[in-house]
Amino acid sequence: MKVAEVWRYPVKSMLGEKLDQAEVKPGGIQGDRQWAVVDAESGVSLSAKRYAELLSCRAWTSDREVMIALPDGSELPVDSTEAANGLSALLERKVITRSAESTQTIRHEFPTAITEGEGEPFLWEPGTEAFFDRAPLHLLTTATLSELRRLQPDSVFHHARFRPNFVVDTDETGFVENDWVNKELILGAVKCQVIDHKPRCVMVTRHQGDLPKDIEVIRTILKNNGGNAGVELRALQAGTIRSGDEVVIGS
Repeated sequence: MKVAEVWRYPVKSMLGEKLDQAEVKPGGIQGDRQWAVVDAESGVSLSAKRYAELLSCRAWTSDREVMIALPDGSELPVDSTEAANGLSALLERKVITRSAESTQTIRHEFPTAITEGEGEPFLWEPGTEAFFDRAPLHLLTTATLSELRRLQPDSVFHHARFRPNFVVDTDETGFVENDWVNKELILGAVKCQVIDHKPRCVMVTRHQGDLPKDIEVIRTILKNNGGNAGVELRALQAGTIRSGDEVVIGS
């Protein structure tokens, strides 16, 4: 097995950037989910689980500065007043952007029916260093994608729907990651702990880029793999993970 792609998402719920390599530490990839769009009054972070329009925005890092592109084509520094104003207009809610380096506790606003993106909102405190839902790293294999395509051939199962940090290429078949939970996984020179399955929500059904809205994506995952696709990781050491690195399953 090998690392086929490496991804970072500088702003929570926006499209991210493909990397040749990433600096990884126990708290995640450097710069990953370091920013979020938050309610201007409460400071609670907003997600495409409720605000699908966030997936029409893109974030990337340029000369150590995070930039965002809005649907109208404007490219702005993430912490600019113009970005806050543009996002407020897009979401029809007064918002600003906030860095995870702020002293405020990270809290997310999620819908109660998380697989449908509906219901009254509730607050979730993940206890993480950045704006993650749960774990700091997330991996998905080509085997899982192929299995989902086999089960639901009319849907488009592209890794972009799942927003993984690492796409791992393997010749195995089926939901192979299910057997990795609680094992060590070595990506290149970095040893990681597989801490849990990756539960899925309405995010995987959202329209983004060329991918259409498709509720059958989450229904297929719920029916055939208990709502999980991929695994959550935590790095046990700092290091660099590169595209093309070998992936080895430990004990």
